[in-house]
Amino acid sequence: MTESSVPGIAGAAAPGRRAVPVATSGILIAEVRRARRRSPEGGTLFLRAAAEWRGGDVLDLDGATVQVAPCTTLLGVLDAVSAKRTDFLVVLSAFERRELGESLLAHAIGHDIVAVNRWDLVRHAFGAKRLDPRLTAAENAWLSDALLEAQPDGGWPKIKGAMLDYDTALAAVTSARLGADERPGHPLDVAGLLDWAEDIAAVSRFTGLAEREQQGIAAWLARSVGPVADVLFRLVRAGHASDAVAAGLVAGVLFGRRERRQAVVAARVRAERLFGGAPLEEPLLTAYAEACESLLLRRMDGDAMRARIDLQRAQDLLDELQVGNLAGASRILGAGYQLRLRTLVETVSSAVPDPLRAEVREVDAALGDLMDHRLHRSRPETRVAEMAARLVRWLARDPEPAESLREHVDRYVRDGSWVDRAVTEVRDSGEERYAGLLAAVRARRDVADEEFAERLAAWSSVSGTASELVLVENLMDVIARPVAARAAPLIIVVDGMTTAIAGAVTTEITEGGRWTETGRHAQGREGALATVPSITAFSRTSLLCGELRAGQQVEEQRGFRDFWGTRPTALFHKADVRDGLSEEVTAAVADRGTVVGVVLNAVDDSLDKGRADGRADWHAGGIAGLDRLLDAAWRAGRPVVLTSDHGHVLDRGDASITVRAEAARHRTGEPQEGEVAVTGSRVLAPGGAVVVPWNERVRYNSRKGGYHGGVSLAEMVVPVAVLVPSERLIPEGWEIYGPAMHEPVWWTRFTTTPDREAGTAGAAARERAEEPLFEMPSSDGLPGRGKAEGIGTRVVASGLFRAQREQFARVPVDDRGLIALIDALAAAGGKLPLPVAAQRAGQLPARMHGYVSTVAKLLNVDGYQVLAVTDGGRTVALDVPLLREQFLGGGR
Repeated sequence: MTESSVPGIAGAAAPGRRAVPVATSGILIAEVRRARRRSPEGGTLFLRAAAEWRGGDVLDLDGATVQVAPCTTLLGVLDAVSAKRTDFLVVLSAFERRELGESLLAHAIGHDIVAVNRWDLVRHAFGAKRLDPRLTAAENAWLSDALLEAQPDGGWPKIKGAMLDYDTALAAVTSARLGADERPGHPLDVAGLLDWAEDIAAVSRFTGLAEREQQGIAAWLARSVGPVADVLFRLVRAGHASDAVAAGLVAGVLFGRRERRQAVVAARVRAERLFGGAPLEEPLLTAYAEACESLLLRRMDGDAMRARIDLQRAQDLLDELQVGNLAGASRILGAGYQLRLRTLVETVSSAVPDPLRAEVREVDAALGDLMDHRLHRSRPETRVAEMAARLVRWLARDPEPAESLREHVDRYVRDGSWVDRAVTEVRDSGEERYAGLLAAVRARRDVADEEFAERLAAWSSVSGTASELVLVENLMDVIARPVAARAAPLIIVVDGMTTAIAGAVTTEITEGGRWTETGRHAQGREGALATVPSITAFSRTSLLCGELRAGQQVEEQRGFRDFWGTRPTALFHKADVRDGLSEEVTAAVADRGTVVGVVLNAVDDSLDKGRADGRADWHAGGIAGLDRLLDAAWRAGRPVVLTSDHGHVLDRGDASITVRAEAARHRTGEPQEGEVAVTGSRVLAPGGAVVVPWNERVRYNSRKGGYHGGVSLAEMVVPVAVLVPSERLIPEGWEIYGPAMHEPVWWTRFTTTPDREAGTAGAAARERAEEPLFEMPSSDGLPGRGKAEGIGTRVVASGLFRAQREQFARVPVDDRGLIALIDALAAAGGKLPLPVAAQRAGQLPARMHGYVSTVAKLLNVDGYQVLAVTDGGRTVALDVPLLREQFLGGGR
């Protein structure tokens, strides 16, 4: 029997019946859940809704089966009720209560028909008592269905208050539609949206939503997240979601520039297709570009591959827009980085071999542009470029003749070793365009090595002793013994470690926060002088025995024990630390009453064939055993003396054999070019005489990775660093060193202001930097009275200073203290620890920051930074060449 053949049952909807909504799956699910609270065991639910259903006939909902029956006639309703076979039956029909009759309604949950009210369902879904009026506004007609459709399994989380507010509802539906719950760690912020846009499946689900819902979600995100979201969803609607980040980078290139060239304007018009064809305001695109650049930088740290894909796609888009050449101006694209790098390299090349001050400023400006590029932190070329710029600054400073062997050693420790450190990094980069720079530096260093060798030979032949110069044979007495007065030290001898390597390693150690470096002199670290020849059998044995002696490990063991007398000692060599610390080493370091010595051979061993990675720079973690020794010493609370027995020179492929000899860098006979003859008590070779090269490119036997035994500064100057785990272990009268105070003034871009002399004619606009690097320290460890004496007096007496005084008449500065401070800083190479600078100026350390700020008003003319507190407030720095240029017309 059909519905139409039953009298009184069949028929169309009664005239005047109210229109009914279509029951979406969200509405149906919400109504079933609400009905289930009244009838947990199941039943029949009459929904007054259109007899339309696009889903399956039977649903599984929260563990219950639900049958859906759309019915256009009363007979259909009756058949559905009669044939109920699931937990719940949902009848969809347009009939009103009076039409169904009491007999059918008796089967219904609550004995009634339920009229669909979307917002009532939403309210119940969130556990709200009332709704924000904005939710039911006409423009949000899409929202109720969206909230019901997007409802997660288990329903929406119940709100805490009584009212479901607009933003809570929009955040819920947006999070669900964009799949934020499925993407932990991707919040609905700018970065999260950009990540989402590259998820093809997630974007596809979004674009499959009704147009009004897409527009509503995009509009809310634009208001809540920011206008960047508006730009992003234009890309989504235009089908370019996967290019979201790349398009932002392109926008930065096209709209982040002031150019109005026809090619740029045309490219901007062509780029509009990416954003749906409609023009966008430039500030909006600029903001979007910045957001994409920020995300890219984070990806460089966490997902380098993805970052490279973004960068390449951006370059491809620029090429498609026919403006690929514009990438050179970008602060984020690789082409922009390469252009800035090329500019710096060319500026460096044009400045050498004899840079003028104006050229130094050009190099620093180019370096500043390079470091302004967003890729600079992720590209190794940046570090190399920074080292190259440092070498240019160093070349621009007139070398000061050293008047004693002590000055040669001190200047190498505080200046020359930093040059060697920079040279190593530039050479290791393999960048051939720096060849001219390296040649200029090598020529300057050759002069210093030759002068040192000649002075060493003269000194060695006359006496070979010095009251102020630390020698390897008295290093234990001068350095280690005062340290041992507070606590038994751990003496680590890294065989073959240069002063340049030691400086980098010590800085790395102290920057870790555990260790404090200390030393005897306010000017900074000092070095010791190796024996001649500078080889292990002579220099290391003399170091560990505390006297000039030749020998091997047996002699070192006996001499080390004899030097410390009655104190317990333990000396360990290579076998004890080859595969980590042996139990004997660990136990000895833990025993705070024992003076412990450990020899590490990582650096010296690498000189045979070179390191496997081909590099010449070293870090604390790369010297086998050093990290473990430092950790054991710190846990034992004992100080560390980190030193070496000699340094080394590397074979860069230009070392050649001049004559044949048994050793690599020392021989008998007569000296030739690049060599010097040395005699005296400190020459431990047979006969007390030897020929040794000062030129690093001379060797006497088969080629190796590096050599030692000669008398270049890099081989002869032994590094000395004392580290304490607590300041109470610092020997009386010693200074505390901050990591940055050791850096020579030329190591950092001190002034970055424009060239004031631009436009002036003559040599004054191209004045060479004339700061002396270091003066001879006096015996009390204070800055000496060499050529820097009187500069403070001359500055204070200058006409410009008097004019500054008149301009800042109310600035209270005592001339004597200022003169003493300027003289001390000039004598120390431009930097002093803040407490030492305070002492020289006659100020309390606590007041030194204010004092420098006051004095700077007088010295920092026209905004040029002459005097400043640096290194996080630990160091006072003075740019002496600029001081002279400003106040003394470049004079000395």
